Amino acid sequence: MADSTLTLCATSRLAQTLRGELPDGVAVARTRQALSVGQWLAALADEALVVGRPILPQALDADAERLLWEQVIADDLAAAAVDGAALFDLPGLAASAMEAHGLCRAWGLSAVARGSLASDEARRFAGWQAEFERRCAKGGWLDTAGVQAQLVDAIAAGAFALPAVVVFAGFDRPTPAERRLAEALAGRGCRVEYSVFSAVDRSDGQVFACPDAAAECRAAVDWVLRRRAVDPAVRLAIVAPDLAGVRDRLAALLDDALHPAAIRPDGAGSLRDFNISLGRPLAEQPLVALGLDLLALGGGHQRIEQPRLSALLLAGFWAGSGAEADGRARLDAAIRRDLPWFVAPLAVPRHAERLAGEDLACRHTLAALADGLAVLAEAPRSQLPGGWARTFRRALAAFGWPGERALSSHEYQAHQAFLELLAGFGRFDPLLGRLGAAAALARLRELCRRRVFQPETRGRPHIQVLGVLESAGLAFDGLWVMGMNDDRWPPPPRPNPLLPVDAQRAAGSAHASAEVELDFVRRVQARLSRAAPEVHFSYARADGNRLLRPSPLLLGLPAAVACDPAVETLADRLAGAPDCVALDDAQAPPVTLGDNPGETVRGGSWLLRAQAICPAWAFYQFRLGAEAMETPVEGLDPAARGTLVHGALEAFWREVGGADGLAALDEISLTATVDRAIAAALAAFEAAQRTNLPARFRTLEAARLQRLLLRWLAVEAARPQPFTVQACEEQASVDIEGIRVNMVVDRIDRLADGRRLILDYKTGAAIDTKNWAQARLTEPQLPIYAALLGADGDAAVVGVAFAKVLMDKPAFTGVAADGDLLPGVAGLGDAKQKVFPVEAFPDWNSVVTHWRQALHNVADEVRRGVAGVRFADPGDLRYCEVLPLLRLSERQRLLAAAQRAAGGQA
Repeated sequence: MADSTLTLCATSRLAQTLRGELPDGVAVARTRQALSVGQWLAALADEALVVGRPILPQALDADAERLLWEQVIADDLAAAAVDGAALFDLPGLAASAMEAHGLCRAWGLSAVARGSLASDEARRFAGWQAEFERRCAKGGWLDTAGVQAQLVDAIAAGAFALPAVVVFAGFDRPTPAERRLAEALAGRGCRVEYSVFSAVDRSDGQVFACPDAAAECRAAVDWVLRRRAVDPAVRLAIVAPDLAGVRDRLAALLDDALHPAAIRPDGAGSLRDFNISLGRPLAEQPLVALGLDLLALGGGHQRIEQPRLSALLLAGFWAGSGAEADGRARLDAAIRRDLPWFVAPLAVPRHAERLAGEDLACRHTLAALADGLAVLAEAPRSQLPGGWARTFRRALAAFGWPGERALSSHEYQAHQAFLELLAGFGRFDPLLGRLGAAAALARLRELCRRRVFQPETRGRPHIQVLGVLESAGLAFDGLWVMGMNDDRWPPPPRPNPLLPVDAQRAAGSAHASAEVELDFVRRVQARLSRAAPEVHFSYARADGNRLLRPSPLLLGLPAAVACDPAVETLADRLAGAPDCVALDDAQAPPVTLGDNPGETVRGGSWLLRAQAICPAWAFYQFRLGAEAMETPVEGLDPAARGTLVHGALEAFWREVGGADGLAALDEISLTATVDRAIAAALAAFEAAQRTNLPARFRTLEAARLQRLLLRWLAVEAARPQPFTVQACEEQASVDIEGIRVNMVVDRIDRLADGRRLILDYKTGAAIDTKNWAQARLTEPQLPIYAALLGADGDAAVVGVAFAKVLMDKPAFTGVAADGDLLPGVAGLGDAKQKVFPVEAFPDWNSVVTHWRQALHNVADEVRRGVAGVRFADPGDLRYCEVLPLLRLSERQRLLAAAQRAAGGQA
């Protein structure tokens, strides 16, 4: 019997904490022997192997066991020809079967329990379990729980040198398997003890009622800050039953309050004084996700979506990500602009040479891309997982993964975790056999999703953010338990669906019934209440529009106190800093006119439109040249579809000429003419885009355009006045306040008496003509032509209208001098006309004069450099490409602060 004390812990976190503790007043001490039950039994298995004891079966780790269950279930469903077997969630079924098998091991359950009425699911699971055990026996394998049971049997039989004292710590509710281990140890003469927490004074504990979960997080962090202000070395903990749901919000608040420098790009892996027990899937780590995405390129022949390619070009962690970042960004912009939705990665270097020419600044990136694709292309079509692991490593090295810069601590750990997983991929050779590249990568990606990555904690953080189970056995100076609502505390029962429910209830297995859950949370709450001298509980009153209630287990505690503190954020501190100066940035430099020096202001009618909606928009986009990146879409985006409509209608009217030509066409001739116009528009579009639409897609788009144009031409045929199409897509230019405005007029119709109508095609439903009577014209293109380019006399413009080319309610909408010029367009004197009040606009000349003055006023703003962030309706900014530069959230914060200040003075 070894003369020592071993502490067996309920969690590895508790074991790590106990190993790091030092007795009071001692600077150096022997490390405490503290392990989780699984860690200690695994060490015994290694000892048995080293000393040559009878060899245990090879233990299946969790991934291998889940895979074996998946294969067993898939084979059974296929053999039984189950209806809809292809629709079954095999990974989900395998996880449930694995959990059920674990419950059988830990709680002595059986799939078909004596005296229980077995369900169809239980009977089918019994068959799966028998086949699983048969395959394990054949392969010389055993699930981890089974290996542990054999080790406990060996302990009871006299194997292994055991410590004199074994202390079980942190077990809220030991399972029968854990109790059996304790009995085996006691039978061998070990003194078995259970750690007991001594009661502490909780006279200052409170219950807090918060408006919602976000307020709960703020309240907990505010409490942390107040405690640390008194004692920076205080050890605090925040415990949440639903840690996954609040993790990100708590981490952001703690970072903001305690580590504001972590907002910097190089601060992600910096040392923090708080630790969150819940890790994230390894697949979500940026370095690993990038590696998997590179491998997903395959040999490069398969076309992929542009967003995937764009993400790779803009990502770090592979060749050229630092030195060639600018060149990559320019290449990405060119690909977005000029290439179709689907792009073959192997063709990217060729496209890059054509798009960027001699100014190609990412040659190292393109060379690494070609090298990595070559490695994947040369790999065998199928091989064992171990072979794919070697191929994947060579390919990643060729891609230059994980990049050229030094990795941070977190990145290095993620890199090592991925390499370790890749190195162990060969252990699936007997289970998976030979498989293709896509299947191998899918398995690898699934392993990364299931592997929880938790970076090693550096130092000893003073603040712990924990789940309920991870808090077992730990003690603190202060504790805040949040999420104490009745729908979570106690949680609803969750019996395993593959085992008889009555057998689970009788055994009292985990999550079997409401009684089991209630008993468990009572034990946990009692343990948490003794874990610190100061323990607070909190709950949320609402979740959106859903009202919430506190847990009934809070009864008997101090009455709830309303709590909704405001935690000062980094933005608040920077805004309130004494050296932070507020500048009035509403004035830009005036436009310098003339040849030397002169400023070319681009944008045409869009410049005046943006200036009328929000002056800052016009300044950033049309004077400074800021613009949004192209956003590729699959197929055609609304702008491209609008271009095709414009092109088809232009081709149609150039052939038909006007109302007389339209009236002369019978149904067959009209359809044929429309089809020719559509073919011309599609050909022109493909030439301009330097691409060919897929044949099937081209046919579908042509059919859509045919239906749309025939629908619209029925509206044109109903016009009361004969007309001739004088011009289509006509370019025009006008000087307003010294600013040259170039524009394209969709269509100009000449009436029989020589007067003209200006039409603008619209393929979207949102059209605003009410602004035409206001001081700021937010749809200025038609008013520009009518007021500044329209001729007087017989050729005068007497009406402007948008042609709404839509399948649903196609129509003209606009204004005209008379009411009989266009269907649906009221004249100025008509009773139905509500936009232009007759008192202010008695005739057409008054409308044109108003437009002319409004346009000159807006153009004068541009010339003078008016560039403030002001707008009448936020909805008018929906097409603004420079929205981030307007800093609307900061504007709202400043307005709110001004309103609060004004309220305080009142």
